[in-house]
Amino acid sequence: MIAKERNYPIRLRKYEALFNRLVENHPKLSIIEEDYKAWRAGYKGELSTDYRLSFLPEKEYLIFRDLRLADDKWYFQMDTLLLTPRYILLIETKNYTGTLYFENNSKQMTQTKDEKDKAYDNPILQVKMQKWHLERWLAENKFKIPPIYYLVTISNSSAIIKVSHPSLHKLVLKGDTLLERVLETNESNKEEIFSEKDLKKLQKLFIKKQEPLYPDLLKFYSLTEDDIRNGVQCPDCSSFGMQRMKWKWQCPSCMHTSKNAHYSAILEFLLLISPTFTNRELRKFLHVPSVKSTSSMVSHMHLPMKGNKKGRTYHMPPDIEAFFQLAKK
Repeated sequence: MIAKERNYPIRLRKYEALFNRLVENHPKLSIIEEDYKAWRAGYKGELSTDYRLSFLPEKEYLIFRDLRLADDKWYFQMDTLLLTPRYILLIETKNYTGTLYFENNSKQMTQTKDEKDKAYDNPILQVKMQKWHLERWLAENKFKIPPIYYLVTISNSSAIIKVSHPSLHKLVLKGDTLLERVLETNESNKEEIFSEKDLKKLQKLFIKKQEPLYPDLLKFYSLTEDDIRNGVQCPDCSSFGMQRMKWKWQCPSCMHTSKNAHYSAILEFLLLISPTFTNRELRKFLHVPSVKSTSSMVSHMHLPMKGNKKGRTYHMPPDIEAFFQLAKK
């Protein structure tokens, strides 16, 4: 069964907010777009893996998608973790195209595409390191350490895999053979390591210890708040600078009115500028002079908050996707 779902990546939501707010003709736009496409392709590849694993018998597997845990001062993120009473399988998904060559001695992966070669971090080493961290994490939390297998699946059907040594075929495979490999692993492991009680305890702890990642794209691309357009965007003509009237917003460009246009602006502030804000910071971003009016807007959004009166701060909602859907209404 699916023990942890794969949500739409917060990184992609941040990229989409950045495209909307980045000042026109920014010199870094092409670099940002290229990175966004790579992350989006990766997410689509992970969804492909999810689909293929959906044919497994539900009662025999606990599937954790996009699980990120802390190992001492390090964090490690696993695309897919299959938990069974007998073993654990870690699956790293890549959506590369072209010809992929895995070299055993140098531990390098090279992609040849459009007659150009490009080197990448070796995903085999990446998932192997995840195994190392997971073993430490299990030991730290007083669990038995079962056999932990790992592999890399290439989800793009057009990709060609080449390896320098036959042993690497056990570690990297095409997506359409993934289900067969999982079933083979299942057949070769008969001894139960975890009791039903152990599985429930581990499942609960995985979810409890999940550590979501909130990347700072402005810092990553060396951007500042001056690179970001502020103000409330008109949901009708997409121009920025809607004005706050009594209980509603009005666009000076097309005269469209909206009661909740600030939802999207506040979400984009949280995604790009800071995961928290004060009344003063929000007034500056929305171009609203009134403390009372801003407080009234935010109070109806039911955001998590800390402190009282002038010291109050509002925080990123725990369910970003639900808030995103609300902002788009």
